[in-house]
Amino acid sequence: MLKFLVFNGALFSVLFLHGWRLGRFWRVPFALGVAAAGLGLIFGNSLDPLVGVFYLIFACLTVDAGGRFRGWVAARQTALDEEIGALSKKLGSEQERLDHAARETQAAHDGVEQISHLYDKIKEMSQSMDSVETLVIFGEAVARYFVFDQMKLFFYDEEAQTGTDPGQCWALRFSDCQNLLDRETFLKDKARLKGELEALDRKILEAVFKYGRVLYAVNGSERSSAGTPDIFGAAPPFVAYPIVIHKKVVSVVMVKGIRSTDLSFLSILAERFVSEVQRVKLYQKVETLAVTDGLTGIYVRRHLLERLEGEMDRCRRFGFKVSFLMIDVDFFKKFNDLYGHLVGDVVLKQVADTIRRNIRELDLVGRYGGEEFGAILVETDAAGAFLIAERIRLAVAQRAFRAYDELLRVTISVGCSTFSKKNDDLSLLVDAADTALYEAKRQGRNRVCAATELSLNNEYNGSRRFWNETRKEEEP
Repeated sequence: MLKFLVFNGALFSVLFLHGWRLGRFWRVPFALGVAAAGLGLIFGNSLDPLVGVFYLIFACLTVDAGGRFRGWVAARQTALDEEIGALSKKLGSEQERLDHAARETQAAHDGVEQISHLYDKIKEMSQSMDSVETLVIFGEAVARYFVFDQMKLFFYDEEAQTGTDPGQCWALRFSDCQNLLDRETFLKDKARLKGELEALDRKILEAVFKYGRVLYAVNGSERSSAGTPDIFGAAPPFVAYPIVIHKKVVSVVMVKGIRSTDLSFLSILAERFVSEVQRVKLYQKVETLAVTDGLTGIYVRRHLLERLEGEMDRCRRFGFKVSFLMIDVDFFKKFNDLYGHLVGDVVLKQVADTIRRNIRELDLVGRYGGEEFGAILVETDAAGAFLIAERIRLAVAQRAFRAYDELLRVTISVGCSTFSKKNDDLSLLVDAADTALYEAKRQGRNRVCAATELSLNNEYNGSRRFWNETRKEEEP
């Protein structure tokens, strides 16, 4: 009995598995053949016909069940594959959406970082009061986002109305901005930033002056607007921004080697840079007007005395020397009455220019009042001050001053004083030079008198009162 069950189990398993594998046409013949073989092996000649029929029917059903089971599995597999495909497609779509969201998030993050960086650079430019430093900050900001060849900043005199050669040219290379670690150290040697005016630069600047607007040429064809002539030919890519104050181009910033795709972002930075340079230039102009005399272009009395007091403080701390000259144009009241105030103003301006040309760059000259001038001679002792004063006196006396149609000559009197223990206060030092000036006038004008000589001169008591009493008679 056990063998019968095992044999039948194995037989019907073979029938089921082959029903799984066979096509529908071969299932019944195969089932009948296997079942007949099985009946013959098991029952031999003692087989009951009815049992054989049921046995064959059950074999056919087993084979068919295997085939149907295979179809069900295949259909289920197909459904699962379709479901997996749909889910995979949905997952891919979701992944793409997430990637897009991640890119947008990264772009937003980069944008925030970019805006933060721009804000920092704009803030630094706003805090700077030096145009060259502002150019370096601008270069740092530009170099962070894209590549350029060279950046140049040209300064013009405010009187310039056409595209003439600029007075100053500063140049900054892309490598300078990349390798810049310490800006203060970099700016200590500004001479390295001095640039040269090239032939293309001159051509671009003349066009900027002519059209008075932003000009650019990229990819060899694009221009700032319609109507700009093709004057640049095959010039390398560039963009030039004019800096205008009171309808005059006072400066131009030029960026070379720029790409067309970078122009929009560069324009944002450049507009801010232009406004900052305008601010610096206006501040410098206001500052200059606050400390310089409008007629002569030299320092006003207040600023001159402030600088003298600062130099005297250095002398007290470090033991340096400083001398002060008080200079007065001889008979200037009579000169004004004879030739008029307009001519007198021209002469005063040229006298101030002569004084400035005959002192060192580190020395200072200012208008003390009316026809009087003051000069601070830094690190100069009494003997040196006397020689400089004499050189100024001779230069004025030998110069012919042209005022309108007149060719005139004037002379000056000079009083010198030097910082010492006796003259260690601002008022004392200035008063000593003033007193020496009056002594020079008393001695006949067109001469230099040092305050140290007055102590040896018994005929003159150093008092200003003497000059005040005789001034009306000597200077009608």
